[in-house]
Amino acid sequence: MKNYFFCSLRNSLITLVLLAVLPALGIILHSSLESRSLAIREAEAETLRTVQLLAREQQLITMRAEQLLSLLAQMPQVRTLDGPATTSLLRRLKARGSVFDNIVAADAHGRVFAAAQPYRKMPVLKGGRYFEQALTTGSFAVGQHALGQQNGAKAPLIHFAAPIPGTDGQPIGVLVVTLRPDRYERFFDVASLPKGSVLTIADTQGTRIYRYPPEEGTSPVGKPLSADLWETMQGPDTTGTATVNQDDGVRRIVGFAQLWLEQAREPYLYISVGIPERQALAKASSALRWDLTLLVTAAALAILVAWGVGGIVIGRPVERLTRVARRMAGGELSARSAPHEDFGELSILAKTLDDLAEALSNDIDAREVVETELRKSEALLRMILDALPVGVWMVDPQGETRYANGVSRRLLGSAADIGSRPCEALSAWVPGTSENLPKDEFVLAKALAGDSMPQPQVLEVEDRNSPGRLIVRCAAIPIHHEEGRLRAVIMVMEDITERTQREQARESIEHMMRHDLRSPLAGFVSLSQLLLCQSNLTAEQREWAAKLGASASAMLRAIDAYLKLSQIERGTLALELASVDMLELTRGTLKGLDHLPQFRSRHVVVTMEGEPPPEGAALPLHCEQSLCATMLSNLLKNALEASPEGGIVEVDLKDLGTTVQITVSNAGEVPQAIRQRFFEKYVTAGKKHGTGLGTYSARCIAEFHGGSIQLDSATPGRTRVTVLLPRRLPGAAAPSPEPEGRPA
Repeated sequence: MKNYFFCSLRNSLITLVLLAVLPALGIILHSSLESRSLAIREAEAETLRTVQLLAREQQLITMRAEQLLSLLAQMPQVRTLDGPATTSLLRRLKARGSVFDNIVAADAHGRVFAAAQPYRKMPVLKGGRYFEQALTTGSFAVGQHALGQQNGAKAPLIHFAAPIPGTDGQPIGVLVVTLRPDRYERFFDVASLPKGSVLTIADTQGTRIYRYPPEEGTSPVGKPLSADLWETMQGPDTTGTATVNQDDGVRRIVGFAQLWLEQAREPYLYISVGIPERQALAKASSALRWDLTLLVTAAALAILVAWGVGGIVIGRPVERLTRVARRMAGGELSARSAPHEDFGELSILAKTLDDLAEALSNDIDAREVVETELRKSEALLRMILDALPVGVWMVDPQGETRYANGVSRRLLGSAADIGSRPCEALSAWVPGTSENLPKDEFVLAKALAGDSMPQPQVLEVEDRNSPGRLIVRCAAIPIHHEEGRLRAVIMVMEDITERTQREQARESIEHMMRHDLRSPLAGFVSLSQLLLCQSNLTAEQREWAAKLGASASAMLRAIDAYLKLSQIERGTLALELASVDMLELTRGTLKGLDHLPQFRSRHVVVTMEGEPPPEGAALPLHCEQSLCATMLSNLLKNALEASPEGGIVEVDLKDLGTTVQITVSNAGEVPQAIRQRFFEKYVTAGKKHGTGLGTYSARCIAEFHGGSIQLDSATPGRTRVTVLLPRRLPGAAAPSPEPEGRPA
């Protein structure tokens, strides 16, 4: 969605002012956080100091209570449970001044027999935790929450108890002193804590013994503490601080202390002092509000100044430039801004705008010239495409025709009309059959479906000019955008009806000639064999008869090899594999060539891995013997013909384990013009009667055996042809057929 706010320079300027304020805002917030953190630490320290002071005071009182009760327990009148004497003793102690509210003595059944302050009705102490613990353990004990009489009303008291030992050392009674927690009010008031601060004393069960200031509504005495506070005070630390929510709903920073007796398993008392978090942070919050007020005021003033100054310094010049730009957009390229100074961004912008108008004015003529040339080029391209002897048309990614030349319209008719869909409108057949080609098998459909390199197709289509069908060769070339998305498909269709007919006729003639030649040649072979059976022939006559038979046999093998080569090209030949000794086959091939004139003036050397073959050496290979013999014969003939008079042709055989390498090398170089096409059909140079079929047939035979052939002309003055054949061939695949022609 477009943001219209930033379309205005003034608004952008205001935004910059606000962005400039952000660092100051960050500093203020950071300072506020630091102040708040400091205030919290100070509040924690204050609560911890106060609670530690109260804890020390309480520990001193506990020690005094323990000492007092221990001394009283040794007095004779107490140990004899003498009520009047004990009462007199206790009252004298109380009269001298004591922090304790009362001092009581009771027998083992809890019946009070003496008290510093008289009771209206003597209570029974049995059942109190402090009483039972002192009686059973024989040690000093502190009680849990309990209420006692104070000024005629019940008030919370802290009980301290110690046993009265008998003559046998066993407790016979209990001495108890009581302490009023409200005595800590003056300590709390002296601390001058913030408003809302509270003092809380709890027993070992988490029951509130005392709270100051009192709050019976939400924090009554005798009820459990809030879960947060109790869980915090029960931790492993005897003193500490935390921030918790208390029963009255106020969040406070609390300092707490645990009070322990020696050898006790748990604290006997918990004291906490809490300061409201809000009060602790009041000063920091006030400072933050004041700083933010100043910042907002300064930002507002800066915005007002930016609004006014921006209109004068930026707004008016920009409006002037906008008017000039609109005139230019309307076609008035002569419009110019007012004379500009040599400094300032707006002056540079004005000058740039004037330069742009000047450049547009100067370039408009050049653009018209370019557009004119482009139209001429497009017209020329259309003329060239229409003059091509092949059909060319272009379809978009949806398969609709966007261009078609004249030949396309002649071959396809309405299927080549602009906007038509050739994949749907074209009817095609598999050549030589009445089988319709499926729509999705059409090469154009494959290209549209995402095939980046669809194989060309030969199809039959309806002849639009006469009854019958045309044989066409179709190819599709996908054109893609830079990101890989299909942009268009160029379709090329060539009418090869006449060429196909000529090839079929030539193939028939060649086939007939080869079969007609075989019969006379077979007769020559038989005649030679009959002559050799005669006993009245001279040695010279026998030699010529043998040569006649060998030549006829060689011609028969050549014809058979070329027939098989034709089958290889058509993919109809099945290999007749047998185990063949390549060394013996090479030697036999050489014997079949010794009648050639060039064989007499050149030498052929056969080696195995660069050395003369040892006696009995062999190199077995799984192949078709006649084809491999033809391949060797053609390579040797080429080498002998290319080698100079007296030259040496080297044939090296090498066992590479799973493959056999045959290398034929000779003096002389292959002409540079045909090196890249050396193994293609009909490629020859420098030979008077060369056909260009020898190396082509060698390549076909090597590839049909699953091998390869390679030309090496890197060494100046020499040519090396290397053939690699697998030792065992699981299956054979036909080499890629040539576009036209058959071997002669």
